[in-house]
Amino acid sequence: MVDGIQVENALGVIAPQDIASVDVLKDAAATAIYGARGANGVVIITTKGGKEGRTTVTYSGFTGIRKITKMLPVLNPTDYVNYQYERASQIGTSTGGLSTFKSYFGTTDYNSARLDSARNAPFLDWQKQVFGRNAMQQTHNVSISGGNKGTTYSLSLTKNNEDGIQLGSSYNRYLMNFRMDNKVSDKFRFGFNTRFNSQEALGAGTGAAVGTATNGQAVPTGSNTTSRLRNTIQYVPLAVPATSHSTALDPNVFDSDFFNNSSLVNPVLAINDEYRSDKRRTLNLAANASFNITKDLVFRSTAGADISDFNTSTFNGRNSPTIRQVSGGYNNLPFATITTTTQNSLNNSNVLDYTFRHEKHSLNVLAGEEIYQQQTNQQYIQTNYLPLDITAARALANINQGVLPAGVTSQPQPPTTGIPVNYTLLSFFGRANYSYDDKYLFTATARRDGSSKFKDYMGTDNQHRYFPAASAAWRISKESFMENVKPVSDLKLRLSYGQAGNNRINDFLGDQLFQGGSAVYYLNHQQVLGSAATGLSNPNLRWEITTSRDAGVDLAMFNNRVQFTADVYYNTTNDLLVNRPVPAFLGYTSQLQNIGRTSNRGLEFQVSGTVIQTQNFTWSATANASLNRNRIDDLGPNLNEFYLSSGWAGTASTIPTDYVVRVGQPVGLMYGFVSDGFYTTDDFSGYDAVNKVWKLRTDKPVANDLSVTGLTSLAPGVVKLKDLNGDGVVDVNNDRTVIGNANPKVTGGLNQQFTYKSFDASIFVNFVYGNDIYNANKIEFTTAAYPLTNLLGEEAGRYRSYDNNGVLVTDPAALSALNQNATVAAPSRQFFLQSSDIEKGSFLRLNNITLGYSLSKALIQRAKVNQLRFYVTMNNLATLTGYSGYDPEVNTRRATPLTPGVDYAAYPRSKAFLFGVNLSL
Repeated sequence: MVDGIQVENALGVIAPQDIASVDVLKDAAATAIYGARGANGVVIITTKGGKEGRTTVTYSGFTGIRKITKMLPVLNPTDYVNYQYERASQIGTSTGGLSTFKSYFGTTDYNSARLDSARNAPFLDWQKQVFGRNAMQQTHNVSISGGNKGTTYSLSLTKNNEDGIQLGSSYNRYLMNFRMDNKVSDKFRFGFNTRFNSQEALGAGTGAAVGTATNGQAVPTGSNTTSRLRNTIQYVPLAVPATSHSTALDPNVFDSDFFNNSSLVNPVLAINDEYRSDKRRTLNLAANASFNITKDLVFRSTAGADISDFNTSTFNGRNSPTIRQVSGGYNNLPFATITTTTQNSLNNSNVLDYTFRHEKHSLNVLAGEEIYQQQTNQQYIQTNYLPLDITAARALANINQGVLPAGVTSQPQPPTTGIPVNYTLLSFFGRANYSYDDKYLFTATARRDGSSKFKDYMGTDNQHRYFPAASAAWRISKESFMENVKPVSDLKLRLSYGQAGNNRINDFLGDQLFQGGSAVYYLNHQQVLGSAATGLSNPNLRWEITTSRDAGVDLAMFNNRVQFTADVYYNTTNDLLVNRPVPAFLGYTSQLQNIGRTSNRGLEFQVSGTVIQTQNFTWSATANASLNRNRIDDLGPNLNEFYLSSGWAGTASTIPTDYVVRVGQPVGLMYGFVSDGFYTTDDFSGYDAVNKVWKLRTDKPVANDLSVTGLTSLAPGVVKLKDLNGDGVVDVNNDRTVIGNANPKVTGGLNQQFTYKSFDASIFVNFVYGNDIYNANKIEFTTAAYPLTNLLGEEAGRYRSYDNNGVLVTDPAALSALNQNATVAAPSRQFFLQSSDIEKGSFLRLNNITLGYSLSKALIQRAKVNQLRFYVTMNNLATLTGYSGYDPEVNTRRATPLTPGVDYAAYPRSKAFLFGVNLSL
């Protein structure tokens, strides 16, 4: 809510410098009046307005740089060459083995001068080239405000320019905000706001693919076939000159043979040949008016309109790995896309507000109605088979330049228009507040919401729902028995209960929709392009309902110098809107249904106060902590659990699902194999030199996990997984279990403010404790799925089968001696999730440090300046964590909230060093 008006993506269209205050409402009774859109809480933003009197001009600006906080260690040239030789020798004459190694390195002689030259080649640090730049950032805000009797105004202009730490990425934004308030008379007031936002984000990112969440928002959904981060980590870390026996590993030239073997592209070449521009322009118009019908009865009306245009343009050129995907039908030729979206929303609320006061009694009654409408239209154009050397600018300027290759009869993706979305939410509400002597306080709220996302089904009204709420508070500090308790300034107990609905799902899920041209069949020997259903509809969808219960205490002591707040809550959600798996014979994998029930229990604490206050020095601090425990209480008839896939590994058969949703357990349980170290020589009776395999001991049962690891035979150094059902074989169907929980045990933070004479400073730290992170990056970057790919640096300590002369070691004693310091198993050949890939996500982050200095007013008033302050800010300065990835605060699989905590192809976090100035005239 911005100045009383609902605004989509409010923080994206308002400059922080224009915000006067931010209030967060979480209590059920407080948020109930806002209905479905406030089901998860309400953020109330008040922007700065003008003041009667002289005109004030202010400037606020800062500039600085951003740098990556951490880089992942990878194998250096020596370790890389030795690893590739070992991998190729193990594969032998099969595809991706010694022949592939020789084609790039020119020899298979381990001790040759050729390989020694490669081992001693300079290390090519692709992370430094892709993420290592000092990204410039600057923001400038100028505002003019003032007014005369009855009329105030405020105008601000903001410019943001920021280079991303990734090569080829940037963000530019321009904002305009104008606010005017007018007091026509003691009875009538009105005001209006106008905001304009124009922004552009450049860069294809690190995950590439983008999808749509169940609430309609765009979220990263890229799999390992579209990840761009893997090119940066796994591309060959050295340049190998060409010889008569090899192809040059030239980092400045696209090597199609190298791509066919490794599925990797030089990350710099790929970034320079992949273009993505996301342009957004939004106009917000808002108006408000109030009329005092009587002294106690007021009519208020607000109206707002958002007019937004989105344009996303992409281009994949000759060096892009995307055009080489067989499934895309690109024929190794460039393609371009243009997506245009218009989204207009209108909201209007009208309320009558009556207040009655008599002696110690106070009663306020409010009644009103509200309507929210949103219209969305989308067009999509894609052209394949563009000229090989075309640039992004020329392709997007005239997208119709594709030439069909021989044998191709049409473009694979015809232009499409999305079904126009016209979403409406109509509500009626009422609220009554009663207070006796400001000691006993009661609130009752009732709201009726109607949503166009639901349908009437078989005589049942699924569109409309009533949501009640009530709260009570007792200000104990005003009781007579508290008069002598001098340290207590205020003490209040609170109780609240309320219901809110959730309708944040895609539109048309109750209608059976079809897509033309997607179903091919033959009639009289002629190909016919038929239509196929886009999904399994459910006309019986209805409101998801969250019931909140809260008890809290507010305590202020020593003349409000110390303030403490504590809350305990218990929330339940019924009729969950969840994609439920359905039998495959129906032709679908899932259907959105209202099923089951979840609950959340938690505690929240906050303490704030002034620690020290003297004439020249003050120190104030605010600390908070929260604990939440969620549980799935029910999943509907005949269903106690189901399994989900986060999707990062695409169609990898060894990761068909990696999350479990189970009754009695929390959401976010990671599901996989249990690590058990790696096989050693003690697991084998010896080496069979004839068949070239290691022989398992017969006196000591050892489970076989070859179907999971992708290797051809068991040997010392192969990763060992626990055989949970004891059948002697580790497989996907019988030997997986819960190995991680994405939910933290405690979260919190500490913010401290200091002032000393003209100096000011602030330090903010936050922490998370007790959660697990699914490190999918680690799985990909430690797996030998493709030849010639580099691995994480930890693989230098892998279990080795070849000695320092490149000779296969088959003697158990010699092999044990060679690997006495081995720390990790030899790389597997296919992806799978094991418990060693689940890492602790706890962290303590030094989030912000700011130091400022304000020139004395005696000095600056000579120049007719009201304020002049200089400051330096450091963001994300340090993080204390045991997590091995880029950053522990990550969650990349957001298409469904049921698979949280996955770290895959996320954009690395950066730290910022900024210098700024605040000036007021």
